[in-house]
Amino acid sequence: MHRVKQIISIDPLSRYNPLEKAGWSLELLKNASVLVVGAGALGNEVLKNLALLSVGKIFIADFDIVKHVNLSKSVLFRESDCDGTRHKATVAAERLQEINPAVRIQPILGDISIDVGLGLIRRMDIVIGCLDNLLARLAINRLCFKMNKPWVDGAIENLAGQLNVFSPEGECYECRLTDSEWAHLHRRIGCPDIAIQNISQGRIPTSPLSASVIGALQVIEALKLIGSPKMRKYSRAGSPIYFDGMDASTLSMEAAPRKDECESHFAYGTPIEASLSAQDTVGDVLAWISAYFGQEDASIILDHEVITAVGSEMQDRVYDGLYIPKPHLSGRLKSMFQFDSADTVRIMPGATLTVLDKRFPHPEMTLAQLGVPPLHILQVSIAGDPVFVELTGDERFWRMETL
Repeated sequence: MHRVKQIISIDPLSRYNPLEKAGWSLELLKNASVLVVGAGALGNEVLKNLALLSVGKIFIADFDIVKHVNLSKSVLFRESDCDGTRHKATVAAERLQEINPAVRIQPILGDISIDVGLGLIRRMDIVIGCLDNLLARLAINRLCFKMNKPWVDGAIENLAGQLNVFSPEGECYECRLTDSEWAHLHRRIGCPDIAIQNISQGRIPTSPLSASVIGALQVIEALKLIGSPKMRKYSRAGSPIYFDGMDASTLSMEAAPRKDECESHFAYGTPIEASLSAQDTVGDVLAWISAYFGQEDASIILDHEVITAVGSEMQDRVYDGLYIPKPHLSGRLKSMFQFDSADTVRIMPGATLTVLDKRFPHPEMTLAQLGVPPLHILQVSIAGDPVFVELTGDERFWRMETL
């Protein structure tokens, strides 16, 4: 007689009773929404931990593809992922679903500085940065401060790492940038570049060991802020930590003082939720705004510059009528005009715009074509007064109604 194996269905949350006994609410974790920016070595560790802890909704923002160099540092990637087409965010989402099918996951194949709408940030409980450059960290800081959201930053190099927790009422990432960091802000220094520099200096490149340590600390800090007020009082917000793996030591650092003139401190007011989308045309959006406020003199203030003309020094000519979002400029130029790598491309004087109003010459263009991401919150000027309009029609784009 053969025994029939009984399959018992177990509530995923039941595995974490020790966590609940430590003071965290499992129900809060189950209903939490977390955005992780960066799916490299550090992001892998953070994402793996969030999935194991059954954090309800996880969004993963990363525009890069999986490469062989990532395999020795990233637990979620495999050799078969290195075919030149597989995005880190997509692969990470697939592996997390295998680890914990109960978690709902959405990859975002884009750049945090322009491809993630403020409406998405508004819906997050916390943002976790797993990045390798200053510009992206600055972008997260400004997005989170606009929406009054905390974020946890992690950085690793060699066997060392650093953890920072930023909250709108506390320390600000932009305030702590040094003059040297401001000077290098617009130079994206990726992990491969850091590895090459370290090898040339005889040092050990970034390792999965520091990623494991800092990634765990980041998730612990995120859980404190997601959890009950009892847990939030233990947050390291305003108390950065530096970890040195060579002697297994940690150093608590002082928070940087807030600067009155810091641009990150500009917070948005409560937005008007409109049934608009980034796929709507400029003309239609302006018409909706004018009708809603009963004001013809309305304009949309963009968060970035749109380039309308560039000059090629090698070809000695000007390309105009482009309307390319500045953060996407280099990629668009390569695909549109096949610029030689030795060519110097100049943005022509006066060839930028940051305001969309009834004088905009191409009202048939969509907001998305001009670099406005889905579910963004538009800063609108009505007779000189600022108001905020959310493209709530894009909730379906991020599957917010089902995720």
